[in-house]
Amino acid sequence: MNKKQATGLLYLAPVLILIIAFFLYPSISIIKTSFYQTRYGINFNFAGLKNYLVIFGDEVFHASLVNSLIWTVTGLILQLTIPLGTALLLNQRFGGNTFARATMLVPWITPSVIIAIMARWILEPELGMLNSILLRLGIVDDPINFLGSTTAALPTLIIAQTWQFIPFGTLLILAALQTIPRALYDAMKVDGAKPMQLFRYLIVPKISPMIGFMVFLAFVWNFNVFDKIWLTTQGGPVNATMTLPVLVYKRAFKTFRMGQSSAVGTITVVGLIILGIIYFKYLWKPIKQE
Repeated sequence: MNKKQATGLLYLAPVLILIIAFFLYPSISIIKTSFYQTRYGINFNFAGLKNYLVIFGDEVFHASLVNSLIWTVTGLILQLTIPLGTALLLNQRFGGNTFARATMLVPWITPSVIIAIMARWILEPELGMLNSILLRLGIVDDPINFLGSTTAALPTLIIAQTWQFIPFGTLLILAALQTIPRALYDAMKVDGAKPMQLFRYLIVPKISPMIGFMVFLAFVWNFNVFDKIWLTTQGGPVNATMTLPVLVYKRAFKTFRMGQSSAVGTITVVGLIILGIIYFKYLWKPIKQE
C-alpha cells in the first residue's frame, strides 16, 4: 500500500467506523438473535430455525407482508406520477415560480411526528376539520373514522405519506428536467412536435435514469416507514395497517419476543437486498455520458 492509498483509507476511516458501529454490528447481532429464543434480551436459548418457522406460519406476518406491499406499491405509483406532473409544471416559466418551489418544500421539511399528530387531529371523527367540512358540504351524512376503519385506514396513511414525499420527488425530477437544453425543445418544436411528442421522445428518455433511481429510493423508503403508522394507528385497527417495520417493533418491545422480531427484521433486510441487486443489475439504466 502506497502513501496515496493510505491517505485515502485514512479519510474513509470515520465513515467506515460509523458504518461498522451503526449498521454492520447491529445487523450481525440481529441475524444472530434470530436463531435464539429470548425474552427481554436475556437468557438466550438456541432455537435454530424455529423463529423463522413460527414467523412464516404466522397470519399476522402474512397480513403485515401484504400490507407492506400494498403500502409500498400504491405509494410508489402516487409518488412518481404526482411529482412528475408537479415538476413539469414548475419547469415552466411563470410568475411566482420561485415562491411555488419554496413553499412546495414545506411537507418535506415537516417532521413526521408533526405530520402524524396533524393527521390525527384533522381526521378525528367528532372534532376533526375534514369531517366537519364533509358534513357541512353534505358529502357525507355521518362522520368517517378514517384511522379507525379497516378499509380506510391504510389508504388514508398512504395519502399522508405521499403528501410528504411529493416535494422530494418533484425536486429530483425537476433537477433532471433542467439538464435538458432549451435548444432541444426549440428544435423539436420547429419540426412540428406537439406537447405529447416532446414528452414521449425528449423528456422521458432524458429523465428516465432519474425516474429509475427514484423508483428504488421511494420503494425502500416507503417499505421501511414506521413513525407515521405507529403514531397514528399502531398497526390497527385489527392489523389493517400492520406493516413489517411495525411488526418488528411490536414483537420486540410489546411482547418482548426478541428472536421473532429479529427473524422478521432479517427477512425484511434480506428481501430488500435481493430486490436491490435484481433492480440495479437488470432493470435500472444508469445515466450515459454524452
